[in-house]
Amino acid sequence: MKHTDAEYLAFDPLEGDEAELTCRSVKLVTTCKPHPCTGTDEPHDIAPGSRARHEKARVDGDFWGSFYTCLPCLDRALSECAEDGDDE
Repeated sequence: MKHTDAEYLAFDPLEGDEAELTCRSVKLVTTCKPHPCTGTDEPHDIAPGSRARHEKARVDGDFWGSFYTCLPCLDRALSECAEDGDDE
C-alpha cells in the first residue's frame, strides 16, 4: 500500500465524466468474493480477501452502478496524477 486510506477515498477516478451521479458512496472494503476491477483497461479480477475501493451510485437517475478498484490500480492512478502535477 503506497497511499493512505484517505488518499484512496479522496481520489475520484470518475472526475470529468459527464454522467450525473447521485446517492454516491465510496468506501474501502475487504472483498469476500472476486470482483472485476474497473481501474484499468486490462481486465482482471480482485481476489477474495483483497482490499479495494468500492463505489456505488445512481447513474443519470436511471440505474445503480457498483464499481470495485483494486489498490494497485489506485496506486498507479494516483502516481500518474502526481506526475501530471494534479492535486489529487
